[in-house]
Amino acid sequence: MTIGEILQEQIDKIYGFQVGKSSGSVLIPAFLGDFRNVLDKCDLGVIVSEEYMTEDKKMHLVFKGQRLMGAKGYDYVIQSCLCNGADLIKGGCDVRF
Repeated sequence: MTIGEILQEQIDKIYGFQVGKSSGSVLIPAFLGDFRNVLDKCDLGVIVSEEYMTEDKKMHLVFKGQRLMGAKGYDYVIQSCLCNGADLIKGGCDVRF
């Protein structure tokens, strides 16, 4: 499962499938795009975290991740994604995006 799919699943649970589908198409690229920008501004290998909240305050996200040097350029790694206090990335595996 990709980080986008994981986030969409949570959005659907919070807002319902119909509203979640349209909201997710806007929220997910915005959250991930902004977090990628945060990672771009940090030094390689440094773990950073960033918080996001929807306007209606129903969804509070905390991403923790880092930018690493990979074989083909930079790898962007999300190590932790909390949504309303629940960890969405099970087993501590890294999610690359």
